[in-house]
Parts: sequence; C-alpha cells; structure tokens
Amino acid sequence: MPRNMHFCQSRATSIDLCAHELALHSQNKRNLRIFAGGEEDLFDDVDVLPVTAPGGKPSPAKFYDPLSEFGPHLIVVHQHLETAFQIINDFPGTPVVLHRHGRFERNSAYKRWKYTRKMNRLAGIIWVGEDARNNFCENFTGVRARSVVVPNGIDCEMWAPAPKENAVIYVGRAREDKGVFDLAQAWLACADRLERAGWKLNLVLAVTDEGERSTENALRQMLSSRADSVSIESNLSAPDVQERVARSSIAVVPSIVAEGFGRTAIEAMSCGAAVITTHSGGLWEAVGETGKVINPRAPKEIATALLDLADNLPLRQDMAKAGRERVLRLFNIQQIAENYDDALMSLWDDFVSGSHKIQGMIDHMLVSE
Repeated sequence: MPRNMHFCQSRATSIDLCAHELALHSQNKRNLRIFAGGEEDLFDDVDVLPVTAPGGKPSPAKFYDPLSEFGPHLIVVHQHLETAFQIINDFPGTPVVLHRHGRFERNSAYKRWKYTRKMNRLAGIIWVGEDARNNFCENFTGVRARSVVVPNGIDCEMWAPAPKENAVIYVGRAREDKGVFDLAQAWLACADRLERAGWKLNLVLAVTDEGERSTENALRQMLSSRADSVSIESNLSAPDVQERVARSSIAVVPSIVAEGFGRTAIEAMSCGAAVITTHSGGLWEAVGETGKVINPRAPKEIATALLDLADNLPLRQDMAKAGRERVLRLFNIQQIAENYDDALMSLWDDFVSGSHKIQGMIDHMLVSE
C-alpha cells in the first residue's frame, strides 16, 4: 500500500478498504501480508506490517527490507505505478501485479512509450472496473500484460439495512471533484421543502490532508444557514460510517471525476438506500439500472432527484430493493475475493510459464452486468 493511502480504521480510502476486504476474505489469508504506511489505528484483523513510523510516507525504498525478509512469491502493488516499477527492479524474479483503482492518464506519446515498456514487465494488471480497463486498452495498445477486471466487493451482512430515517447521505473524500459542492448547492436550493418534510443531510467526509480540511471548512461555511438540517462529520470509524449509511434513505454519489468504480454506491445499495449518482467513469457499473443516474456538475439535477425521491416512498423502496439485490448478486465479497484469488493464481501461473510475455490484452472475469 504505497503513498497517499491509510490502511487504518479512521482514514481509510476506498483503495484501503478494497485491499482490506480482499485480504480478510482471501483463501490465502494465512499466507499474505499487507505492507503499509504507519498509522495509529491500523486494521488489526489481517497481517499488516507498517514500513514507516505513524504519519510517514511509504516511498518505494521503504518496502525493500520488509519484503526481502518476508520472501513473497507474488507481490501486488495497489495503484502506484512507480512503486510497482521499483519493486520489479528490486525483485526481478518475483511476479508483480499492479492493482489499479482508477483510470490511467493518457499522457504524451513519449510517456506512453516509456510506461508501455515498463508495464510489459508486470505479471498483470487488475482493474476495479471495465471503464478504466477499456480506457487503458485504447490508450496503451502496446501493453502485453494481461488485463483483468475484478470489481470491488463488500460484506453484505455488515453493510445491511437498518430502520430508515428521512436522511440523505454523502460518504467520500472532501474534494471538489467528488461533486460535494454540487450536492451542497442542490440542498440549499430545495432545503425549505425538504426540511418541512423532516429530511436531513449528512456529509460524512474523509479528510486526509490540508486541502481536504479546507474543503470541509468551506462546506461548513456554505451550509451554515441550514445547520438545523445539515450534519458534517469527518474521519469516522468504519462501524460508524456503516451505521450512518444503514439508517439513510437516500445516498448521493455526485462525482465529477471519472471514478474507477463506485464502492460508496454499492455500500449504500447494500444498506437499502436509493442512490443518486452521476455517469462518471465506472459508477454506472456499480448502480446499473437500480439508481438515478444524472449528469456531473448538475446541482439542479441533484435537487430534482432529491425531491422526486423524498416525495415518493414506493419509488425509494423499489430502488432500495433492486439495489440490494444487485449487490448480493454481483458484489458480495465472498465471491469477489474468490475471483480475485483465482485471478492472482492465474497471473502467477502465466508468469512462471513465461506466457505472460506473449499474451495480449485479455478480457477475464468480467463480473458486472
């Protein structure tokens, strides 16, 4: 788990949560170890080794000694390409798989050529969504490494419905490109009507740096006139986040950026919330036909969707039922973890046999509909 990740209870990103769930439910749990930056409250239900002191940045060099001591047969690097390249150089006989959680920038022709040469040394690339994988294939046509799609999975017993309140929830990073200001603007536009019906807005923010702290403060100021109906909380523990989502009737995922997948969307769907989301990146892969899909950067569309759902209990219930069923069918962590283990074993077999050097891009284990 390289830089900008927080493999811990209070500040985990979607990448950390994905890695944690896959490790926790892996058939190979007893034989794997997570190497991550130091945190005060590291996840303690999997084997994790901090490679820095709490708050330190895990640069590629920080992984060399602990990896050497562990002696891995396969190494998975989450998200950070340069860390994967360095580890390939440090451990030339060990297959290294890059697990990408979002799109890869197209960059200049020279950079694409340079990255293509490096990526052809990977044992494979795992993507969380078809949109990100397809975008990569279009822009990096010379990469021979197998490209596998295994979406995020969640524990549907943990992310389960609770008695509902008239609550709208946003869970995510405190970043403008997540569309959180669009949601705030939409709430201000229709707050009078929603408040009369007893509706409240809860922003559950992940705040990991000064920029995100600034965004949180700006949101508090922007929504200060609606303090009676708006709650803003930051860096909650995972159980607290689950509790907030489980009680919410509507969840909004208004991303502007092209998301690799939509973990927060499937968490809300599993908890029986009606979901409003944009069609940015792979979000559609998460919600399918079960959510209200709108345009990004469209506060008016968010407001309209909120009013439609707030006024229509049968519609909310139908969406909640369909969303929960979709997650149980496609994104249950037990099945996803099994698929992931199988994908890693297949990539390891290819590396050992040498066939990874001659294979082209392969569609493999496409789980979404």
